Amino acid sequence: MKKTLLILFAIIFIAGSELIAKPRPGISFSFFYSSLRPYGEWIELEADLYAWRPMGISHRWKPYSNGRWSWTSHGWYWDSYEPFGWAVYHYGRWHFDDYYGWIWIPDYEWGPAWVEWRYNDDYIGWAPLPPYASFHIDFGIRFSIGWNAGYNWWNFVHYNRFCDYRLDNYLLDYRRTSRIFSKTKYRNNYYYDRDRIVNGGIDRKFVERRGGYRVDEREIRSTNDRGEYNRSRKRDSDRIYTYRPSENETGRIRNDEKLEIRRSERSISLERDKVTSPRVNDRNFEPQNERTRGDVLSRESNNDERRIERNRNDAERERTINRERQEIQKRNDEERQALRGREENQKRESQLREINRQREESARREVQQRETDRERSRAIERQQSERRVEPERRSETRREATVERQQSRRSENNSRSESRSESKRSAERRR
Repeated sequence: MKKTLLILFAIIFIAGSELIAKPRPGISFSFFYSSLRPYGEWIELEADLYAWRPMGISHRWKPYSNGRWSWTSHGWYWDSYEPFGWAVYHYGRWHFDDYYGWIWIPDYEWGPAWVEWRYNDDYIGWAPLPPYASFHIDFGIRFSIGWNAGYNWWNFVHYNRFCDYRLDNYLLDYRRTSRIFSKTKYRNNYYYDRDRIVNGGIDRKFVERRGGYRVDEREIRSTNDRGEYNRSRKRDSDRIYTYRPSENETGRIRNDEKLEIRRSERSISLERDKVTSPRVNDRNFEPQNERTRGDVLSRESNNDERRIERNRNDAERERTINRERQEIQKRNDEERQALRGREENQKRESQLREINRQREESARREVQQRETDRERSRAIERQQSERRVEPERRSETRREATVERQQSRRSENNSRSESRSESKRSAERRR
């Protein structure tokens, strides 16, 4: 019974390993080397592990920052504006080293973009997949180690700018990224559909709702002619041209070309034994004529010394990483303290404004109360004055009425006296 279970487990394991996406026929390390050499330098990390380092870029540069996101039949597609974008954003994996910065390790499986996602209701973010990530047809992305990308790997932007053709103008800086990182959720949504790899990422309808606009699907057209690819690419076009070299084109690479590959000067922060990208071998890379067998043997003999040096530098690298983590933690603490200080200052200013407002309101009420009291006093004084004047006015009125009556009586008496006198005179004249 145990043997049967072991045999079944072995069959499932072998079948699962066969479901790893196969390299596209024709693409080779030699083609990557010749195509990317004008834009950077190649570094030899180990005897069969090489990396490409871009040159002439800003110190703030990150992968997947100079271009735009588009929705296609392959899901979210990264349409790069950089001349090397056809290779480093659709093949291979990225790694950030404290000494070399961003380096790209070749892989031979094409994808619309090789990134992982974070999001919340306000922001959407993406980071390049590391060399520890591999795509499996039945599973999607699988990591060979417990992986968590640091803040400096991530690009974040508001939803309303996510599909903007000048996306790099709206990316958040490191400080804002470090603050919102913990408030976002992680998502990794790669799957295989009808013989193609799909980068589902964040749901298209969710992006439309949060961004307030419609995301139209753009058509992808593949070409194996780099000249046509360079001529046909337009930022405002509804069609995307992606360059995927054919076997005929890769076959034109000269095998006698001298390789200019720089040997790694120091140990890098990469767990080489956990890298899932295929190593350079005789199938996709042949040593050139200028590299003598003695050079190869010398390189192999130096591997042990380099491993010893790498082990010797591990402790130093760990100390450096710990110091950087402490510095980051210190900066975060200082930012939080400064933020608390600003919030406290704003709270005090708000309290002072409220106190001043209350004082002004109290003073205004006191002024209104004094005005009311003065008006009330004036009314009382008028009422009292009217009460004092009213008896005098009545007495005066009565005196005037008495005088008028007396004058009326005198007038009546005088009239009667005159009437009598007139009667007497009339009687005397009659006599």
